Amino acid sequence: MNDIVLPIEECMEYEEFSDRVELLRELETWIKNIGQKKSSSTSIISPRRLGKTVLLERLINTVFFKPDYHVAPIFISMGREHFTLRDFLFQYAITFFRQYIAYCLQMPERYQDASITPSELIELDSDNEDVKMAQDMMKRFIKQFDSETDEHAMRHWVNFITLPQQLARFSTTRVAIIIDEFQEMKYSVTDKKLGTVNLTDTYRRMSQSRVAPMLVSGSAVTMIFKTVMGGALGGRFGFTYVKPLSIPDGATLLFHLISIYRPNLNITPENALYTSTQVGGHPYYLYCLVHSVCEKKFDSEESIDELVNFETTEGKIFGFWQTHFQYNRKYINDDNDQALGKKIIYYFIRYNNQPVVIEEIANKLEVSEKEIEAKIEKLYLADLVWRTKGRYYAFNDICLMKYIKYVYEKDLKEIDKIDLSQQSKFNILKGRILEHVVQITMMKFNHELVKGDFFGKTGTIEVPLFDVVDTRQVKSSRSRSYQIDVFARCTQITWICECKYTKDKMGIMQVRKLERAASVLKQEAKEIGAQKPKVQLWIVSTGGFTDKVLAYAKQRNDIYCSDYESINAIFRFYGGNYDIPLFNVA
Repeated sequence: MNDIVLPIEECMEYEEFSDRVELLRELETWIKNIGQKKSSSTSIISPRRLGKTVLLERLINTVFFKPDYHVAPIFISMGREHFTLRDFLFQYAITFFRQYIAYCLQMPERYQDASITPSELIELDSDNEDVKMAQDMMKRFIKQFDSETDEHAMRHWVNFITLPQQLARFSTTRVAIIIDEFQEMKYSVTDKKLGTVNLTDTYRRMSQSRVAPMLVSGSAVTMIFKTVMGGALGGRFGFTYVKPLSIPDGATLLFHLISIYRPNLNITPENALYTSTQVGGHPYYLYCLVHSVCEKKFDSEESIDELVNFETTEGKIFGFWQTHFQYNRKYINDDNDQALGKKIIYYFIRYNNQPVVIEEIANKLEVSEKEIEAKIEKLYLADLVWRTKGRYYAFNDICLMKYIKYVYEKDLKEIDKIDLSQQSKFNILKGRILEHVVQITMMKFNHELVKGDFFGKTGTIEVPLFDVVDTRQVKSSRSRSYQIDVFARCTQITWICECKYTKDKMGIMQVRKLERAASVLKQEAKEIGAQKPKVQLWIVSTGGFTDKVLAYAKQRNDIYCSDYESINAIFRFYGGNYDIPLFNVA
């Protein structure tokens, strides 16, 4: 990528982008479908430091070089700077015109070049009819802007906000309006007459456009959720929540970070997976561990535990959450009974990535559920819990839980100590590692041609782009239930996978079991009136296969088989940079 001039200079090394392939693919499809008016406005929401901005930057840098989509990506990144409405209008408008023209002419060096003047853009010589139309609109905008004063800024803004839609309607190039930290538009712009102006409400019409829909993001989870799901914009946006990395992809990212920033340091696959488990696959926390001033290395579980503990209680992770808690102090510490408030916060940490059971906390602390719910609502406003389907959930963030434990536990007397060890989770992961790796790898399939050898076949195999990849149970009215280790489905075909994570060879009986599961899957579809699926079987075994299984699979085009070397090769083909470790699992 070093030889390519990108529209946006990404804020991290190219290799640090991990485990967002599926989401990036979905967003690229969203942009591609704008050309056929098939996309509506949507939103991406996640806590801070989960790679949301990097995801949007990579999206811009991907779709910019696909002029056949005929969709110009317009990127507005909001910070906490404050502007007058007139100044913001001018910057917003010039950014739109510059980026639209840069896309149409495939000039990435112009995309973020704020030094280019409006007159230079207008006078740019081009035979592109869409560019000429944009230049003409820009002339009219500049003329109106120069003729009006601050008093007319709001009216001018409201008029301009629909211009991207007008340009997209009458040209051959559609538009995607992408705004990062959208919620900041509620507070960052002021007008002499109106004071602080909530600009998010002015997108009521634009948010419904099919030729210039919006993609907005925000890391103030509660605020952005309320902005796009309620008020003037309610019902106009889709919603995607960005989670931490999967544990194997967190381990892959850790390998990349160490090779970039600490090339003299070595780490085993086992310890990489253990480290990723201890921070829940959180990319920022892995970055903090690699850059830690603590002298501990990644050479044992004990040293990793000490490194995580240091970062959570003294290092960058501690500073990150300390700042967040201070910023949201009015919600976190504003209690009539501060001791009770601290206890409620402390006891809620047992629900990492789980629904918060208000009744259980109330019984434990011998107070009313109403008091507990009032405090949890404040934690929701402080972005420490999230809410969906009428229930509160603790964020999937073990380091946040460890920070709260460290800060609050020492001030609380006569409480039951809560163990936040991730060892049990790591033990479960060791038993499921092969299924987990196969699953997240299949999520990244996208019609690539893969060596047939990796699947026990000759030639090459085109892998499908799946709509669903998960574990699943199947059962018909005439059969028992079958557990499928990895179930993957798209319109054309369904793959079902049996994973054997031992040193013993997979025998024919396990193949027969998978065949029965396939038969039940087809019967299940028939009973519910669905189309009978075409099923591809895939057997994966770290211990290899018996001769009988290999001979049987060779005769069957609908059975793929991958041994330890083959599944490692597929894993590496899709971004893994280590061999899948073999733990002591029976």
